[in-house]
Amino acid sequence: MNQKENTTMGNGLAQRVKNQPAQQQGEPTLAQLIERMKPEIGRALPKHMNPDRMARIATTVLRQTPALARCTPESFLGALLTASQLGLEPGPLGEAYLVPYGTTVTFIPGYRGLVKLAWQSGKLQSFNAHIVYENDDFDYSYGLAPTLTHKPAMTNRGPAIAAYAAAVFKDGGSVFEVMSVEDIEAIRKRSKSGNNGPWKTDWAAMARKTVTKQLAKWMPLSSEFAEAVVRDGTARTDTGQLVDVTPSYVDGDVDQPQITGTDDTAPVDRQSLEAAVLAAIDQAGHTDIAAFLSNQYGDQIDGVSDLSDEELTNTLNALAAQQKEK
Repeated sequence: MNQKENTTMGNGLAQRVKNQPAQQQGEPTLAQLIERMKPEIGRALPKHMNPDRMARIATTVLRQTPALARCTPESFLGALLTASQLGLEPGPLGEAYLVPYGTTVTFIPGYRGLVKLAWQSGKLQSFNAHIVYENDDFDYSYGLAPTLTHKPAMTNRGPAIAAYAAAVFKDGGSVFEVMSVEDIEAIRKRSKSGNNGPWKTDWAAMARKTVTKQLAKWMPLSSEFAEAVVRDGTARTDTGQLVDVTPSYVDGDVDQPQITGTDDTAPVDRQSLEAAVLAAIDQAGHTDIAAFLSNQYGDQIDGVSDLSDEELTNTLNALAAQQKEK
């Protein structure tokens, strides 16, 4: 789903949330809003998925994670809508996670979710990702004839030392990516949810997801997979009275993100800045967000959430300058 379609869907969601009638004793609960948003969820979901089931799953996730109820309804519904658009179910299956960060809910695709989307390319014969432990028999080499072997120890495997992902294509050929625990931890520490959500409860799955995202640079991808990578760790707050970010390059000027729905003197918040950078990168034609950012900063960057506010601003300004030169 492209940026324009996301914006249109987000604006529709904003209007629906805004138009929901309040209860006589106060505003509707988040569970009630989820129920009322089922038509919107149904339009976002792939045809083979059921909006009633997605609504039930969302309500269960809300009940199991009380901190979500303390977040803004707009960000929770926005994250749920993102999961719906990608066809990923949040919750214990590990396809996606709705993670509270302060008062904002962020969307995080899980390892199982990325694998599910990777298969949608129709070009994979096999795909797997594993954790390597100290006592496993493991060896690999890159070069003109890359090789990888892994025989897990049956008992007493020791601490984790690495993770890898490998894919074999239907038309021949294969690729793999290996990352040390140190490399994975460096990415986790840069993530704003590095000490929260699935990184805390399911490190192994997040490690497999991290190396899968690195392998994705060499794989044929479905559009949904690429979208999941772009949305990883982001929040949608384009609902209600919150900010609605539209990159001003639409009008030929991209020096600053354009903010609507707030006081003109209000500072640009973190979510607005991330959204503006994502939109500017998309406008510039860079389909691999992580590779583009890593190339810009000379380090392994997993997404816009890994950048500081200053780096986000610098990236936005650089893209603005490039647009003006065209």
